[in-house]
Amino acid sequence: MSPYIKTHSRYAYAELEKIFEDTDILVAPSIWYETFGFTVLEALSYGIPVIISGNVGAKDILVNGAGIIIEDMDASKLAMILQDITVDKLREMNRIIVEKQTIMQVEDMSRQIEINCYGWEK
Repeated sequence: MSPYIKTHSRYAYAELEKIFEDTDILVAPSIWYETFGFTVLEALSYGIPVIISGNVGAKDILVNGAGIIIEDMDASKLAMILQDITVDKLREMNRIIVEKQTIMQVEDMSRQIEINCYGWEK
């Protein structure tokens, strides 16, 4: 791994702001189908671009340009994407997150799911 790439070990929730202050991009390379994970949402809430696999449920809320979704992710696809990341691309993704990415509260998201998926309207 290149010396400028740092991986983070486990953290306490109280450290969240500090973690994202020191983070340029979040990678969630899940190979298994996952429900909605909060890690991606946390990163976006701090303006951090994300690279996620098509198996991550959070892909459904990602605004176009706020990150990168890799379908059928494998190590070579991820490596190609990471090698193509530049400071300018990170800045552009951050701009899109700040200007266009909606971060919904859990209650609002639940209500949207009730309406859009189940047709439950009050």
